[in-house]
Amino acid sequence: MRVDESYILACRDLDKIKTYIMDNYRNVNLKIFAPDDFLIENAKEVVREAYIAESEQKVIAMISKSFNLYAQNSLLKILEEPPRNITFIMCAPSRMIFLPTVRSRLTIKTLEAEVELQKSGIDFKKMGIGEIYSFIKQKKYIEKDELKSLIQGIMEEICEQDIKLNADELRFFEKLLHLAELNSKGANLILCALLTIYDRKNR
Repeated sequence: MRVDESYILACRDLDKIKTYIMDNYRNVNLKIFAPDDFLIENAKEVVREAYIAESEQKVIAMISKSFNLYAQNSLLKILEEPPRNITFIMCAPSRMIFLPTVRSRLTIKTLEAEVELQKSGIDFKKMGIGEIYSFIKQKKYIEKDELKSLIQGIMEEICEQDIKLNADELRFFEKLLHLAELNSKGANLILCALLTIYDRKNR
């Protein structure tokens, strides 16, 4: 399988993404970078690999549950003007993890996970303060994996309900995911997410 266009591949199940890539690109020169958290040093490794001259196509796949903001920014130029015969695939649980500047440079594809994201079911455009606190009360003892799934689900609902967040707000949601991974109190993170949406829709 040959692909000339770099793209983002979003799927909550990162193991499924890795299997998909290995199955579909087994006949090309494939390099996979799969740290738990994609940091600036990982981005530098990717850039070094990309500039190793190739006469045939080389696919560089970056697979991670989170992509550091500085790492993403450091890749912008090479994503826009990739070296000859180099294709990039950036893989994460949600396309919303990536900065708008990254998403604007790449096609976005999704791969269905076996387990769907947990969603809030809230109509954000009609959401009031009372509904926010009622929802928080229900999630008082939410577990880490469920919390991460819910934050990602809310990010998907934002897109589905056509609510436009700015770059700072999108980065804030990435920080909430990172804090969830660090076992921060779930109710507080969900409250921050919903209040951000509430503030946006009431401007």
